[in-house]
Amino acid sequence: MKQEISKINQSSHYPLPQIEGLSAITYRSNEKSIYSGEKPLGYSEEIVYQPLKLLKQIENRYIGAKQVKGLSRCDGLSWVPPDSDFRESIFTDLLYEYSEGGESKCEILMVVAMYNEEVQNFKDTMLGIASNIEDFRKVGLSPEQLCVVVIVDGIKPFMETFKRQRSFFSQFFKEEKIKEFFHVDNVLNCRLPDEQDEDEFAHCFFQKAYFDTSEAPLQLIFCVKQKNRRKLNSHLWFFGGFCEMINPKYCILLDVGTKPLPKSLFYLYEAMKTDDRVAGCCGEIRPMDPNYWKLVVGAQVVEYKFSHIFDKALESVIGYISVLPGAFSAYVWEALQGEPLWEDYFKSLCHPELMDAFHSNIYLAEDRVLCLSLVSKAKHSYILRYVKKSIAETDVPENISVLMAQRRRWINGSWFALIDSIKNARKVFYSGHGRCRKIAIIMQMGYYCINVVFQWFLCASFFLAFAISIRRVFPNETKDSNLAGFGNWLILFYVWLMIVSVSLSLGVKPRRVDDIFKYLAICFGFYMMFITILQLMFLFSHSITYSWVGPLMIVSVSFFAINVVAFWACIPVLKGVIHFVFLSPSYVNIFLVYAMCNIHDCSWGSRPDQLSEEEKNRLEEYEEFRARWTIIWALSNATLAYFFDLIDKQGKQNIYYWAIYAVAFIGLAILACRFIFAMIYLIWENFCYGHLEANQELAPITRPRKRFTRKTANALEINNLDDGSLLPDGNGLGLGKNGLGDYGGAGYLGGHRGSHSGLSDTLKGTASMDKMNDTLFFNDQQDITQVDINADYIKSIRRRKNISIKMLSRMTNIRKYRLRVIENGIDKPTPDEAAILRTELAKA
Repeated sequence: MKQEISKINQSSHYPLPQIEGLSAITYRSNEKSIYSGEKPLGYSEEIVYQPLKLLKQIENRYIGAKQVKGLSRCDGLSWVPPDSDFRESIFTDLLYEYSEGGESKCEILMVVAMYNEEVQNFKDTMLGIASNIEDFRKVGLSPEQLCVVVIVDGIKPFMETFKRQRSFFSQFFKEEKIKEFFHVDNVLNCRLPDEQDEDEFAHCFFQKAYFDTSEAPLQLIFCVKQKNRRKLNSHLWFFGGFCEMINPKYCILLDVGTKPLPKSLFYLYEAMKTDDRVAGCCGEIRPMDPNYWKLVVGAQVVEYKFSHIFDKALESVIGYISVLPGAFSAYVWEALQGEPLWEDYFKSLCHPELMDAFHSNIYLAEDRVLCLSLVSKAKHSYILRYVKKSIAETDVPENISVLMAQRRRWINGSWFALIDSIKNARKVFYSGHGRCRKIAIIMQMGYYCINVVFQWFLCASFFLAFAISIRRVFPNETKDSNLAGFGNWLILFYVWLMIVSVSLSLGVKPRRVDDIFKYLAICFGFYMMFITILQLMFLFSHSITYSWVGPLMIVSVSFFAINVVAFWACIPVLKGVIHFVFLSPSYVNIFLVYAMCNIHDCSWGSRPDQLSEEEKNRLEEYEEFRARWTIIWALSNATLAYFFDLIDKQGKQNIYYWAIYAVAFIGLAILACRFIFAMIYLIWENFCYGHLEANQELAPITRPRKRFTRKTANALEINNLDDGSLLPDGNGLGLGKNGLGDYGGAGYLGGHRGSHSGLSDTLKGTASMDKMNDTLFFNDQQDITQVDINADYIKSIRRRKNISIKMLSRMTNIRKYRLRVIENGIDKPTPDEAAILRTELAKA
C-alpha cells in the first residue's frame, strides 16, 4: 500500500498529502484513486474553509418585571459575510439528493465532541469510525451517505493543543485561511460584523479522507467553535445546526478518545434500521488497554462490566434505558425533533433562568432527561435499546483525584436526574405504549425510588456493615478484654477516616491532596478485605446460628456468576474483581462523600470551565444550597447509623434481625430481577431481533449526482446547456436527446432547442423539485396494476406521493418493520403483500 502511494506521489502532477498517523489520503480532483483506478471522489481540490454562523431564534421573556433573552430553537447554519452562499464542498453535497427517485441524502451523521485532547485520542476515534465504513457499504450505504462532524469546543483551548501538534492538526485545520478571511493576526480575535452577545460562529473545514481500514472515503467536517461554551453547546451546533441543514435519518454521538471497534457503529445502525420502535440505542463502553497493575483501572473494568450486564440488560428488556451515554450512542433524528430536544435536552440552554442548583445538577446528566423524553413522547411508542455486540473503548482515569472529579459529576447528575425522572414518570401515560409496557416502566420507576433512598443512606449502611461485623468477631462480652478493645478501636478509626474524608471534600480540590485521598482509599480497602475475611470465618464457625446467611450468599454469588459467564465476561471480571472489592468502600466513603459535599459545583470538572455571568450571579445561591443539602444528608446518615448501632449494642435482637432480614431479602429480590431480565435479554438479543443481510457486492463508490437544494428548487429556472447538466441560471427548461432548450419563461421537454419531438410536458420556471421529479421519472398515465412491486418502485412512489412508512403501514395493514425489509431489498413481497401494495398505491 505504501509503495503504491509513493509511486503515485512521484508520478502525479500534484503531491498527495497523507494524513500523518492515520494512513489516510486526501485526493485532488484531477488525480486517480489508488483503490479504484478512477477519478477521485469529492469536488474539493484541497480542504475547503468556510466560517458558519449558528441560526438561533432568540425570544424575550419576562421574569417578574425583568426582561431576559432566551433561546427558542436553532434553524440551521448560515454563511458569514462577505460570503453570500455556501461554498462548494462536501457540506453542499450533503444538501443535494443522491438517488434518482427522492431524498436519501445523508443516512448517518456522526458527531465527535472534542475539547483539547491529544493527537492519540483523536486518532483512536477516527480510525475506529473508519473501520466501520466497509460494514455500512455491505448493506448498501454509499460513502456519500455517511459524514463525520468533529466539533471542537472553543478555539482558545484548541490552539494550545494545535501549537503542540501543529504538524498533525494542520491537516484538518488551516490557521492561515482563518487569518486571511477575517483579516486578523491572531485567530482568537476573530469577530462577526455587528456581533451580538448571543451570536455564535465556528470555523469549518471540509474534506474527504481515505484510510487503510477502508477503500471508501470518509466525509469529514472539522468544526472549531470560536467560543468555549461546553459540550452541550457542541451538541446544540450538531443537532440545531448541522442536523437541521442536512436532515439525516440517524445520528451517532461520540467523544474524542472513544474508539468504536469494527462493526460497532454498524450494529447501532442495524438496531434502529430493523425496528421502527427504537428511537435510540447504545453499546458497551469498556476501558481501553486496561493496566491491571493499577487498582483504579482494574476496579473500573469490573464496574463497567457489571453496569452493562445487570443494569443495561434489565432496562433494555423493559424498553427504557435510564441513560444513553453521550460518548457512544445513536438516535433516530425524526424521534429527537420537537419536545425531546428543545424542551428537555437543551432546557438549560433555552431556559437558563430556571437553572437553580437542583436543575443545574439534573443537567449534568442531560442525556438521562432525553431518554425519558423519548420514551414518553406523546402519541409515540418509542423504546431504547442496549446492543451488546456494539463495543467501544475509552480512556479511563488512572488516579484517584481525576476519578473523583469525574464521579462527582456522574453521581450528582444521575441522582438528581433520577429524581426528575421519577417526578415526571406520569408522562409515560400520554405515550403510545401498550398497557403492559407502561406498567413495566412505572415498576421500573419504583425500582429507581429504592435506588435513590439506598444511595442517600449508603454511607450509613457501609458503616453499620463494618461496625456490626467487627462486633460479631470482637464482641464486648468476650473474656479477652484486649480483643473487645481492639474492635472498638477499629470502629473509632473508621469514624476518624470518615471525618477526614468529609473535611477534605468540603474545602479542598482533589488534585491538590491527591496523595491524602490515595492513602484514605488504601485504608478503606484494607478495612474491606480484613472485614470480609473475618466475616467469612465467623459465618463458617456459627453456621447453625446464622443458617439463613449461607444459602443467601450462595444464591447471590450464583446469580452474579451465571450472568458473568452468560455474557462472556469471565476473564475481565476475574482479573479485576480483587481491585473492585478493594476499592468498593472508596466508591462510597470518598467518591459519594465528595459528590454530596460539592453539590454546588455544576461544572464538568474534567476541564477548566469558565462560569457564565448567570452562574456567577447565582454562585452564592448554589453554595447556600450546598450548605443545607450537606447538613441534611450528614445528619440523616448519622442518625440512621447511630440508631441501628445502638440497637446492636443493646442486644435488641428482634428489632435488629427484622431490619437485617428486610434489607437482605429486598437486596436478594432486586438481584433476582436483574438476573431474570438479563437472561431474557440474552434470548431476545440472540434470537428475536432483526438483522440486515450483507450484499455480495459493496455499495459503489460513485460521485453523487448533483441535484438542487431546496432553495433552488423552489424557484427553478434553468438555462440552455448542451452537456446535459442542469444549472439554476435561466428562464426555462427544454430537454431533448440532444440537450436542453431555452424557451423563455417556460421550458419544454422535447427536442434540440425547442424541437417538440420528445415528451410534451411543460416545466414552468417556478416549478417545484417534486413536480420536476414527477415529470422526468414517472408517467402518471401508466397503469399501476401492471407494475412490478419492488423496492425501487415503493421508494419512488412513497417519495413522490409523500407517504411515510407509518402511513403506508396503516393503509396496507403491513407491519412497518416488514415494509422496511421490502423497501430495502432485503426480501421480496409475497403475492398477497404485492397485491395489497399495488391496490393501495394506486389509490394514493
